[in-house]
Amino acid sequence: MAKDDIELFVICAADGIERGGAKAFSLSRLNEDGDSRPFPVVIVRTHANDYFAYVNSCPHQHIWLNFGAGEFFTPDRAFLKCGRHGATFEIDTGLCIDGPCQGKNLEPIAVTVVDGEVCLCGVALAEDDEHPNPFEELDDTMEIMIHLD
Repeated sequence: MAKDDIELFVICAADGIERGGAKAFSLSRLNEDGDSRPFPVVIVRTHANDYFAYVNSCPHQHIWLNFGAGEFFTPDRAFLKCGRHGATFEIDTGLCIDGPCQGKNLEPIAVTVVDGEVCLCGVALAEDDEHPNPFEELDDTMEIMIHLD
């Protein structure tokens, strides 16, 4: 790879995320030692057809933004929000403008669209599924079973 080449990893089809929508991905990132670590990502597609990507972790308590109801947006869909404490973030900058982490930023990830596919840029990802998300098919509610004798 030439010095000026940036490694791209295809994440999904560009039209796999609706305009004005967002989608979470559970990836695995390689650290400096070559070890694979969970890497939760959210990719946002604006109504203007721009794409932004962030680590799916609120700077306040480092939980997923879509924790709880699974939503990424404020009710008017103008901002990203944290489902736990309601912190709101600018979609295009990741800056927290209201809430317990006001003034902090979501961690941005470089993203581009190439040949109709959304790609992360310059992030070393593990290509296998070493860290599947064990909660992928579960929601955040507890299931309670009551046995009557």
